[in-house]
Amino acid sequence: MKKSKKYYYDIEDDLKEYPDAWCYIVVGGRNTGKTYSTLKYYYTLPADFTFIKRTNEDVKLLCAGSGKIGSKVNEYGVDLSPFKSINRDIGSNVKAFSIFDGLGGFWKCDADDSAVGKPIGYICSLNAVNKVKGFDLSESKALIFDEFIPQPWERVNRKEGEQLMDMYKTVSRDREHRGEPPLKLICLANAVSIYNPTMEMLEITDDMVMMEVKNQSHLYLEERGILIHRVDHQDFKEEEKNSAIYKAMGNTAWGRMALENSFAYDDFSNIGTKSLRGQRPYLHLIYKNYDWYIYQKDGEFYCCTSKTNKFLKEYNLNSENGQKAFFNHEYFRLRDKCIEGKFMFTKYTMYYTIVNFKKVFKI
Repeated sequence: MKKSKKYYYDIEDDLKEYPDAWCYIVVGGRNTGKTYSTLKYYYTLPADFTFIKRTNEDVKLLCAGSGKIGSKVNEYGVDLSPFKSINRDIGSNVKAFSIFDGLGGFWKCDADDSAVGKPIGYICSLNAVNKVKGFDLSESKALIFDEFIPQPWERVNRKEGEQLMDMYKTVSRDREHRGEPPLKLICLANAVSIYNPTMEMLEITDDMVMMEVKNQSHLYLEERGILIHRVDHQDFKEEEKNSAIYKAMGNTAWGRMALENSFAYDDFSNIGTKSLRGQRPYLHLIYKNYDWYIYQKDGEFYCCTSKTNKFLKEYNLNSENGQKAFFNHEYFRLRDKCIEGKFMFTKYTMYYTIVNFKKVFKI
């Protein structure tokens, strides 16, 4: 089958169509070309970049085929670098070498697979952000966070979103003060879980939910300079449906996630809108910069942003004491109402915060 130009995802399309964005959130099915096209784009431009993985172990595994900088590629020929397929397709010879724990780089190599010159890009784990603060990585034009949505079995730092923003500032330094364009942040992932540290830090979870419900592919938050792209390449999907694994797994939750780019593991049944007619104010929650109001009627509850001036119980979830007070006095009752299907929310973030309170807050 002849592959059309749009058969795979290509980051260049988003960068050209939304040049003023500083942040690109790209969520797509497996093997659609997200990481491949992004690394290939910055390699052929050429432009330096910093490639982000979650843990030091991730960086170690990625560099396993080459080891420490200055060494030759190992005798077994293991190459776990994402450049392996790029090398195959364009005839390049880029290898990943380790520098120290949590930090590595991509180097062009000679015929003996020895690194030549300076790295074309760095590799860094979020866990190593404090170690690299003293390094100048400001030549990087892009910060690429690969697999920013964690798999269900991964242990994730609840402050990962803050780690990412700290990494961004570390790499960016004062580039905009010097008249240079903003550092590009490109976050790539499969549609595993719609509630994740990166999207929560950027406060775009509810935007992604809206896109999921409307089956919308692009959303550009122009005032914030953030592009959200749910990759939907029909030619690739149709061809992939013929593979053995998708014939067997296409109608499962995993198949919908991997092929249809759907957040199939997430529950949106409690998300919707209701009339406030006859609803009685129950309590007021303050979270981040938001005000959430919970109303009650006939044993059912409704959470929205519609303000009431009537007296309400109030909990400030931005404070430790407010979190503990809410947990002790309200959490179990409201969680049970969620489970019973008697609690409706206008936004997914509201729902997730109540149902998974102990995951969101360290109680």
